Amino acid sequence: MELYKIAASKLHGIGIQTIKQLHERIGSLNILFEEDISVLAKRYEVSKKRLIQMNRKHAIAEAQKQLEFNKKFSIQTLFFDDIKYPDLLKECSDAPITLYYKGNKQIQGRLVSVVGTRRASSYGKQMVEKLISSFENQEVIIISGLACGIDTFVHECCLKHNIQTIGVLGHGLNTIYPKINRNLAGKMTTNGGLLTEFGIDHQITKYSFPKRNRIIAGMSHATIVIESPKHGGAIITAEIANGYHREVMAVPGSVFSNSSEGCNELIKKNKAHLLENTADFFELMNWKKTSKNNESKIQLTQNESVIVNLLNREDGVHFDMLVALSKFSVSQLHELILSLELRQIIRALPGSIFKLDQHITQSDMV
Repeated sequence: MELYKIAASKLHGIGIQTIKQLHERIGSLNILFEEDISVLAKRYEVSKKRLIQMNRKHAIAEAQKQLEFNKKFSIQTLFFDDIKYPDLLKECSDAPITLYYKGNKQIQGRLVSVVGTRRASSYGKQMVEKLISSFENQEVIIISGLACGIDTFVHECCLKHNIQTIGVLGHGLNTIYPKINRNLAGKMTTNGGLLTEFGIDHQITKYSFPKRNRIIAGMSHATIVIESPKHGGAIITAEIANGYHREVMAVPGSVFSNSSEGCNELIKKNKAHLLENTADFFELMNWKKTSKNNESKIQLTQNESVIVNLLNREDGVHFDMLVALSKFSVSQLHELILSLELRQIIRALPGSIFKLDQHITQSDMV
């Protein structure tokens, strides 16, 4: 019964592990909530005092409010032993008893969390665009936290490239924080959804968002940190993912950038694999890349085509020569080269020399 699945998460004075053990021992939520306490205590050797402290009546009353809200707004209740509950999250000892999900897709498949700082730099945004766009048609579900900064760009890029994306919230589904992301959240429910362990009675605190990070890490096969200072939610998520023995990857950044200190330190301390592009990712995960047509053309902008055509003539061109031949400014050329490198169209050689990647031919591009 859905009412009892919600009520189980609202029992007073009892931890997640204990509830799971009780459920396993008793075998039925109906019995847990309907059987006389004295009978429960005797039959299942549970402390009568503890059963009284759980306050079943209050839990059911609160659950009834949540259930009515769920029905009104088409929200699914996911109990920890339900088939729709995220598979990997079930393996985590501190996984929530109950989750609430508003969305149109199942949370099953290849799940990858992509997180980062709320103060995203232009470099961080560019990395999000290049990495997320490379996941298009790869049957990957992208998880993030709907926070300002990197999280927001992750979700927006997923929608732009028709990639399923799920936002894990640090509050109930009766609100959206930050408010500026309300429209984005609504769009996400049409190709993915919103997930939370918190009910409509939850009051947001400073602990709510770090707590939700364990869900992001726990439900994902891998966690990618795009950009982060030494201390922040993204680093917490990476640490939790390591604790769950999941793959962690981080995008390196400038040693002069505070926004990259966290990523650089994760890599330095071998707490994360260095990630430059999705080719690195698929190799680390040992996942086979897929394509709708098994054969796809590489889309180039007009400026990118200029660089590719120049490199196609020679087996390696110096950066300064590219500036002279292309007529682009140094900053323009840096951006174009970064874009092409991330998509593995060109590669850098020692001495600021660039050439087309060996697997790229002119016929691959349009």
